[in-house]
Amino acid sequence: MANVKILIVEDELLIAEDIRMQLEILGYEVSGMAVSYNEALECIMQELPDLVLVDITIEGAKDGIELGKFLREEVDLPFIYLTSHADKVTVARAKETQPDAYLLKPFKSANLFTSIEMALATASSNHIKEDSDEAKDDFILKDCLFVKKDNAFIKIKLDEIKYLKSEGNYLTIFINSKEKYQIRSSIRNFIENLPEDIFFQTHKSYIINLKHLDQFSYTNVTIEGEEIPLSKSKRDLLFSKMKTF
Repeated sequence: MANVKILIVEDELLIAEDIRMQLEILGYEVSGMAVSYNEALECIMQELPDLVLVDITIEGAKDGIELGKFLREEVDLPFIYLTSHADKVTVARAKETQPDAYLLKPFKSANLFTSIEMALATASSNHIKEDSDEAKDDFILKDCLFVKKDNAFIKIKLDEIKYLKSEGNYLTIFINSKEKYQIRSSIRNFIENLPEDIFFQTHKSYIINLKHLDQFSYTNVTIEGEEIPLSKSKRDLLFSKMKTF
Protein backbone atom coordinates (compact mmCIF):
# COMPACT_ATOMS: atom_id res chain seq x y z
CA MET A 1 0.00 0.00 0.00
CA ALA A 2 2.99 2.30 0.57
CA ASN A 3 3.46 2.58 -3.20
CA VAL A 4 -0.15 3.56 -3.94
CA LYS A 5 -0.10 7.14 -5.23
CA ILE A 6 -3.23 9.26 -4.89
CA LEU A 7 -3.99 12.64 -6.43
CA ILE A 8 -6.26 14.99 -4.44
CA VAL A 9 -8.46 17.40 -6.42
CA GLU A 10 -10.11 19.75 -3.91
CA ASP A 11 -10.39 23.55 -4.04
CA GLU A 12 -10.95 24.06 -0.29
CA LEU A 13 -7.37 24.04 0.95
CA LEU A 14 -8.14 23.18 4.58
CA ILE A 15 -10.19 20.18 3.49
CA ALA A 16 -7.50 19.16 1.00
CA GLU A 17 -4.84 19.30 3.70
CA ASP A 18 -7.01 17.25 6.05
CA ILE A 19 -7.49 14.60 3.36
CA ARG A 20 -3.75 14.58 2.70
CA MET A 21 -3.02 13.92 6.38
CA GLN A 22 -5.66 11.17 6.52
CA LEU A 23 -4.17 9.47 3.47
CA GLU A 24 -0.63 9.59 4.82
CA ILE A 25 -1.75 8.20 8.18
CA LEU A 26 -3.47 5.37 6.30
CA GLY A 27 -0.19 4.63 4.53
CA TYR A 28 -0.82 6.08 1.06
CA GLU A 29 1.42 8.44 -0.89
CA VAL A 30 -0.04 11.75 -2.10
CA SER A 31 1.26 12.32 -5.63
CA GLY A 32 -0.14 15.84 -5.87
CA MET A 33 -2.86 18.32 -4.94
CA ALA A 34 -4.93 20.34 -7.41
CA VAL A 35 -7.74 22.87 -7.09
CA SER A 36 -9.07 22.82 -10.67
CA TYR A 37 -9.56 20.66 -13.77
CA ASN A 38 -6.51 22.12 -15.50
CA GLU A 39 -4.28 21.75 -12.46
CA ALA A 40 -5.37 18.13 -12.13
CA LEU A 41 -4.36 17.45 -15.76
CA GLU A 42 -0.95 19.00 -15.12
CA CYS A 43 -0.46 16.79 -12.06
CA ILE A 44 -1.46 13.69 -14.01
CA MET A 45 0.96 14.52 -16.83
CA GLN A 46 3.81 15.04 -14.35
CA GLU A 47 3.17 11.84 -12.42
CA LEU A 48 0.45 9.31 -13.16
CA PRO A 49 -1.39 8.43 -9.92
CA ASP A 50 -2.96 5.09 -9.06
CA LEU A 51 -6.23 6.75 -7.99
CA VAL A 52 -7.77 10.22 -7.94
CA LEU A 53 -9.98 11.75 -5.24
CA VAL A 54 -12.21 14.33 -6.96
CA ASP A 55 -14.34 16.98 -5.30
CA ILE A 56 -17.31 17.62 -7.57
CA THR A 57 -17.50 21.39 -7.01
CA ILE A 58 -13.94 22.43 -7.88
CA GLU A 59 -13.18 25.91 -9.16
CA GLY A 60 -13.04 26.78 -12.84
CA ALA A 61 -15.21 26.31 -15.92
CA LYS A 62 -15.08 22.51 -15.68
CA ASP A 63 -16.24 20.82 -12.51
CA GLY A 64 -15.20 17.53 -10.92
CA ILE A 65 -17.67 15.53 -12.99
CA GLU A 66 -16.01 16.78 -16.18
CA LEU A 67 -12.71 15.62 -14.69
CA GLY A 68 -14.27 12.27 -13.84
CA LYS A 69 -15.35 11.89 -17.47
CA PHE A 70 -11.77 12.56 -18.57
CA LEU A 71 -10.35 10.06 -16.08
CA ARG A 72 -12.74 7.35 -17.25
CA GLU A 73 -12.60 7.94 -21.01
CA GLU A 74 -9.08 9.22 -21.64
CA VAL A 75 -6.70 7.73 -19.08
CA ASP A 76 -8.78 4.95 -17.50
CA LEU A 77 -7.80 5.80 -13.91
CA PRO A 78 -9.94 4.77 -10.91
CA PHE A 79 -11.46 7.76 -9.13
CA ILE A 80 -13.70 8.57 -6.18
CA TYR A 81 -16.03 11.54 -5.94
CA LEU A 82 -15.94 13.59 -2.76
CA THR A 83 -18.92 15.88 -2.29
CA SER A 84 -21.37 17.42 0.13
CA HIS A 85 -24.06 17.36 -2.55
CA ALA A 86 -26.39 14.37 -2.85
CA ASP A 87 -29.20 15.88 -4.95
CA LYS A 88 -30.66 13.77 -7.74
CA VAL A 89 -29.30 15.91 -10.59
CA THR A 90 -25.72 15.78 -9.29
CA VAL A 91 -25.90 12.06 -8.57
CA ALA A 92 -27.35 11.40 -12.04
CA ARG A 93 -24.51 13.33 -13.73
CA ALA A 94 -21.94 11.59 -11.56
CA LYS A 95 -23.31 8.12 -12.35
CA GLU A 96 -22.82 8.67 -16.08
CA THR A 97 -19.04 8.86 -15.55
CA GLN A 98 -18.98 5.53 -13.66
CA PRO A 99 -17.00 6.56 -10.55
CA ASP A 100 -15.46 3.81 -8.43
CA ALA A 101 -17.02 5.29 -5.28
CA TYR A 102 -19.00 8.31 -4.03
CA LEU A 103 -18.16 9.70 -0.58
CA LEU A 104 -20.32 12.29 1.12
CA LYS A 105 -18.58 14.91 3.25
CA PRO A 106 -17.78 14.79 6.06
CA PHE A 107 -16.45 11.23 6.01
CA LYS A 108 -14.41 9.15 8.41
CA SER A 109 -10.95 7.74 7.68
CA ALA A 110 -12.35 4.23 7.85
CA ASN A 111 -14.85 5.00 5.06
CA LEU A 112 -12.12 6.67 3.00
CA PHE A 113 -9.85 3.65 3.40
CA THR A 114 -12.60 1.20 2.46
CA SER A 115 -13.59 3.19 -0.64
CA ILE A 116 -9.99 3.45 -1.84
CA GLU A 117 -9.24 -0.23 -1.35
CA MET A 118 -12.45 -1.30 -3.05
CA ALA A 119 -11.76 1.03 -5.99
CA LEU A 120 -8.22 -0.28 -6.40
CA ALA A 121 -9.35 -3.90 -6.10
CA THR A 122 -12.05 -3.40 -8.75
CA ALA A 123 -9.62 -1.72 -11.14
CA SER A 124 -7.09 -4.50 -10.62
CA SER A 125 -9.60 -7.31 -11.16
CA ASN A 126 -10.89 -5.64 -14.34
CA HIS A 127 -7.37 -5.55 -15.77
CA ILE A 128 -6.72 -9.16 -14.78
CA LYS A 129 -9.97 -10.27 -16.44
CA GLU A 130 -9.09 -8.27 -19.52
CA ASP A 131 -5.67 -9.93 -19.65
CA SER A 132 -7.07 -13.46 -19.19
CA ASP A 133 -9.74 -12.94 -21.84
CA GLU A 134 -7.20 -12.16 -24.54
CA ALA A 135 -6.36 -14.95 -26.92
CA LYS A 136 -2.68 -15.50 -27.69
CA ASP A 137 -3.10 -15.00 -31.41
CA ASP A 138 -0.13 -12.72 -31.99
CA PHE A 139 3.61 -12.65 -31.31
CA ILE A 140 5.71 -9.48 -31.31
CA LEU A 141 9.43 -9.85 -31.98
CA LYS A 142 12.09 -7.17 -32.26
CA ASP A 143 11.07 -5.75 -35.64
CA CYS A 144 8.02 -7.72 -36.69
CA LEU A 145 4.66 -9.06 -35.63
CA PHE A 146 3.10 -12.45 -36.41
CA VAL A 147 -0.68 -12.33 -36.66
CA LYS A 148 -2.80 -15.46 -36.68
CA LYS A 149 -5.01 -15.93 -39.73
CA ASP A 150 -6.92 -19.17 -40.12
CA ASN A 151 -4.39 -21.89 -39.22
CA ALA A 152 -1.22 -19.92 -40.00
CA PHE A 153 0.72 -16.89 -38.74
CA ILE A 154 1.37 -13.98 -41.08
CA LYS A 155 4.50 -11.87 -40.65
CA ILE A 156 4.05 -8.09 -40.51
CA LYS A 157 7.02 -5.75 -40.24
CA LEU A 158 6.46 -3.13 -37.54
CA ASP A 159 7.68 -0.40 -39.89
CA GLU A 160 4.83 -1.25 -42.27
CA ILE A 161 2.11 -0.65 -39.68
CA LYS A 162 0.46 2.74 -40.20
CA TYR A 163 -1.80 2.78 -37.14
CA LEU A 164 -3.94 0.59 -34.89
CA LYS A 165 -7.52 1.10 -33.77
CA SER A 166 -9.10 -0.42 -30.67
CA GLU A 167 -12.71 -1.63 -30.73
CA GLY A 168 -13.67 -3.36 -27.50
CA ASN A 169 -11.44 -6.38 -26.98
CA TYR A 170 -10.11 -6.24 -30.54
CA LEU A 171 -7.40 -4.27 -32.32
CA THR A 172 -7.39 -3.57 -36.05
CA ILE A 173 -3.91 -3.20 -37.56
CA PHE A 174 -3.85 -0.97 -40.64
CA ILE A 175 -1.05 -1.63 -43.13
CA ASN A 176 -2.54 0.42 -45.97
CA SER A 177 -5.99 1.42 -47.26
CA LYS A 178 -6.71 -2.15 -48.41
CA GLU A 179 -4.70 -4.35 -46.06
CA LYS A 180 -5.67 -4.69 -42.41
CA TYR A 181 -5.73 -7.40 -39.75
CA GLN A 182 -7.79 -7.86 -36.60
CA ILE A 183 -6.44 -9.43 -33.41
CA ARG A 184 -7.91 -10.03 -29.97
CA SER A 185 -6.04 -7.74 -27.57
CA SER A 186 -6.49 -4.66 -25.41
CA ILE A 187 -4.71 -1.51 -26.51
CA ARG A 188 -3.11 -1.20 -23.07
CA ASN A 189 -1.38 -4.57 -23.25
CA PHE A 190 -0.46 -4.36 -26.91
CA ILE A 191 1.35 -1.01 -26.73
CA GLU A 192 3.55 -2.32 -23.91
CA ASN A 193 5.19 -4.63 -26.46
CA LEU A 194 5.77 -2.00 -29.13
CA PRO A 195 8.92 0.16 -29.39
CA GLU A 196 7.99 3.47 -27.74
CA ASP A 197 10.34 5.49 -29.93
CA ILE A 198 8.23 4.58 -32.99
CA PHE A 199 4.67 4.00 -31.75
CA PHE A 200 2.58 6.55 -29.89
CA GLN A 201 -0.92 6.34 -28.40
CA THR A 202 -2.78 9.47 -29.50
CA HIS A 203 -6.13 8.53 -27.99
CA LYS A 204 -7.65 5.80 -25.84
CA SER A 205 -8.55 3.94 -29.06
CA TYR A 206 -5.61 4.71 -31.37
CA ILE A 207 -1.89 3.96 -31.68
CA ILE A 208 0.07 5.50 -34.56
CA ASN A 209 3.42 4.79 -36.17
CA LEU A 210 5.26 8.12 -36.00
CA LYS A 211 7.24 7.27 -39.14
CA HIS A 212 4.04 7.44 -41.20
CA LEU A 213 2.73 10.67 -39.67
CA ASP A 214 1.87 13.17 -42.44
CA GLN A 215 0.62 16.07 -40.31
CA PHE A 216 -0.72 16.90 -36.86
CA SER A 217 -2.74 19.63 -35.21
CA TYR A 218 -4.13 20.34 -31.74
CA THR A 219 -7.05 17.94 -32.23
CA ASN A 220 -5.93 15.22 -34.64
CA VAL A 221 -3.14 13.62 -36.64
CA THR A 222 -3.23 12.50 -40.27
CA ILE A 223 -1.78 9.33 -41.82
CA GLU A 224 -2.39 8.72 -45.54
CA GLY A 225 -5.42 11.00 -45.51
CA GLU A 226 -6.96 9.30 -42.45
CA GLU A 227 -7.68 11.71 -39.59
CA ILE A 228 -7.01 10.18 -36.17
CA PRO A 229 -8.08 11.92 -32.94
CA LEU A 230 -5.46 13.41 -30.62
CA SER A 231 -6.47 13.65 -26.96
CA LYS A 232 -5.68 16.79 -25.00
CA SER A 233 -3.76 14.69 -22.48
CA LYS A 234 -1.48 13.38 -25.26
CA ARG A 235 -1.00 16.61 -27.20
CA ASP A 236 1.97 18.14 -25.36
CA LEU A 237 3.76 14.80 -25.19
CA LEU A 238 3.36 14.30 -28.95
CA PHE A 239 4.55 17.84 -29.73
CA SER A 240 7.58 17.31 -27.51
CA LYS A 241 8.29 13.92 -29.06
CA MET A 242 8.13 15.25 -32.61
CA LYS A 243 10.81 17.85 -31.82
CA THR A 244 13.32 15.09 -31.26
CA PHE A 245 11.98 12.47 -33.66
